[in-house]
Amino acid sequence: MLITDDEWLIREGLKQTIDWQALECEIVAEASNGEQSLQAVKEHKPDILLTDIRMPSMDGMQLAEEAQRIHPKLRIIFLTGFDDFTYAQQAVKLKAADYILKPTNPDELVEVFEKVCGDIKASRDNETVEQELREWVSAGYTLVLEKLLHDQLLGISDPKSARMLTEIIDNRRLCEEGFRIALIQYEDHTCWYEQLKDELHDRLWDMLIGPPVTLGGNRAALMIGADSGDHGKQLWSRIQEISGNSPLVIGLSLPHQSLESVGQAHREATDALHLKRPGPGQKSGVYEFGDIECWGEQPIATDAANFKQVEAFIQTRYAEDLSLQQLAAQFHISEAHFSRLFRKATGTTFIDYVTQVRMEKAMELLSSPDSRIYEVSLAVGYQDSRYFSQLFRKATGKTPTEFRKERELM
Repeated sequence: MLITDDEWLIREGLKQTIDWQALECEIVAEASNGEQSLQAVKEHKPDILLTDIRMPSMDGMQLAEEAQRIHPKLRIIFLTGFDDFTYAQQAVKLKAADYILKPTNPDELVEVFEKVCGDIKASRDNETVEQELREWVSAGYTLVLEKLLHDQLLGISDPKSARMLTEIIDNRRLCEEGFRIALIQYEDHTCWYEQLKDELHDRLWDMLIGPPVTLGGNRAALMIGADSGDHGKQLWSRIQEISGNSPLVIGLSLPHQSLESVGQAHREATDALHLKRPGPGQKSGVYEFGDIECWGEQPIATDAANFKQVEAFIQTRYAEDLSLQQLAAQFHISEAHFSRLFRKATGTTFIDYVTQVRMEKAMELLSSPDSRIYEVSLAVGYQDSRYFSQLFRKATGKTPTEFRKERELM
């Protein structure tokens, strides 16, 4: 920080009033006029220039303009006792970090400095990430991307690595299509070897969003476009061509949109493998999370136990706009068939099941005296609080208000 003001008392007040150490900010110099300040900018290259506007010889506006020519990354905070709109306009034109009117209180000053210091730290972190990214990529793009994906899949990625991944992944396709994680597991540990990654990359290039990632001795992960998962037979046949007759199974996650969901997608694909692993009397194939439908040589599963993952899906996403059509499409089966399987597995209709889940959650939320009824309505997936109240009364025999009052008396 460089402080520039022609009044000694103000400079001393600024130095003594603010706890600069707590802000992790150091005052490297002070100046009483524009010329001294410019010399200090050249010598110290400060991050922030706090300057008065009205000063003799060179005013704060001229100083800021000259200082930014010398040090383009310099942040300017103007401090002035003149509430003049013209100055404010000039400050905006100079891209000032802030504009403070005198007299001001210490709390306001601290708030401004915290914001500017926070911006500087964030900018430096970004620059560090970008520099490291350039160095890593120059050392080997594919290896870097594989390492970043590996850590994100296993949930061991730090924020900096996650940021790097977003910088070099195919974000255009990710935003337009989303992704799935496909896990390939070879039953014979000797079947998987590193050269297979190159073959998978070459054979599946139009499906892949990132390079194949080795996970253990007999397992590899693929990040593929979400639409690619809709062509499971094609995925299966291509991998079989590469792997020959080696027994293998593929677990496929649900579609996801954000890179933050990579770990969740990996867990879903892992669950798919655990539910249907090749064994005696069971053929290899592609198994989707929840085992609602599988490709390869397996028929659609009709076992009620396989709906546990569907129920889990509803239990975690009840606040969203769920529909039978949406879930049927999500699990790649017809609405009519999905409806029959759902009723057989749960003993109730899809709509009644979702409503029951929402009402149970609403009862939990209404137990808190701080929650408002319209907030509870939104939290469980209903935009219309009156409609929510009607459903709640039908399910419990009481209005939300009556239910809450009864709980408060207990």
